[in-house]
Amino acid sequence: MKKIVKIFGILVGSLVVIVLLVFIGIYANNKIQLKKESKKIIPYGQEVKVDNKSLRVQVTGKGEETMVLLPGYLTASPVLDFQPLVNELSKVYQVVVVEPFGYGLSDDTDKVRSIENLTSELHQALTQLNISSYHLVGHSISGVYSLAYINEYPNEVKSFIGIDSSLPDQGGAADNQGGIIKSLSQSGIYRLLADADPTFLNAPKLSKEDAEQFKYISLKNVGNNATMNEGEEMQKNFEKVANLTYPVQLPVLYFLASESVEPDDKWVALHEAMIKESQKSEIKILEGSHYLHHTQSEKIVETITYFLEK
Repeated sequence: MKKIVKIFGILVGSLVVIVLLVFIGIYANNKIQLKKESKKIIPYGQEVKVDNKSLRVQVTGKGEETMVLLPGYLTASPVLDFQPLVNELSKVYQVVVVEPFGYGLSDDTDKVRSIENLTSELHQALTQLNISSYHLVGHSISGVYSLAYINEYPNEVKSFIGIDSSLPDQGGAADNQGGIIKSLSQSGIYRLLADADPTFLNAPKLSKEDAEQFKYISLKNVGNNATMNEGEEMQKNFEKVANLTYPVQLPVLYFLASESVEPDDKWVALHEAMIKESQKSEIKILEGSHYLHHTQSEKIVETITYFLEK
């Protein structure tokens, strides 16, 4: 009996050692690959200085009206993520994509990701670009941030366009899974998941070269200080805008994804409630996922242009 117990103990111990070695290998490989990939990242856009740090923006198109695009939470590279939409928008408008700290090629930061700081940093970036009159286009969580921004700078924002945008009353802000994301990132398992499933990183349809860049930037940024703190502050930020509304004269256009509407019978109602006092507003439901701008950019731009000209 003792001999069987001893053999069993050896087997269990060996299994534990093998598992540890596998995880150490995954961890070490991730660190090695990150170092190699950092040298392969090709800069895009331009740099502006905010709080003595580098914040990345991209300005495209020469239209008389300016569209400022703001990303959803954990969007790896806003410039590449918005590429399909920018390609269409820039035919009609000047388009500015802003990569907040911790996103894309912008610096990471330890400064708390409060809605006040996010709003101030965006405004500083636009001021440095000499942009003082513009339309805000916000995807996902940027719908909440834009609400605070519009109330802070109502004389600059000409309209708000939401792409399946978040609202203060939607709930779920505390459930951002930041701890899990950070653990997956630090262990190297996030890389394994990205390698196993090409759709894991939520990239739009890109050229082979841009798809590689998107992956490099995704793996570089995931679990960084700025985005993890943003997740921790999310509930507080939602609470801060809970009683805010849009100025009644501000045009508001919402694009909602069918895949968000179908499982949630409150999604349309929440957006209707936000614009009930608006003098000019509209809701369009488009077929597709939360990342509507990946697949419906042409329709989005056509609708925006008609809405603003109407």
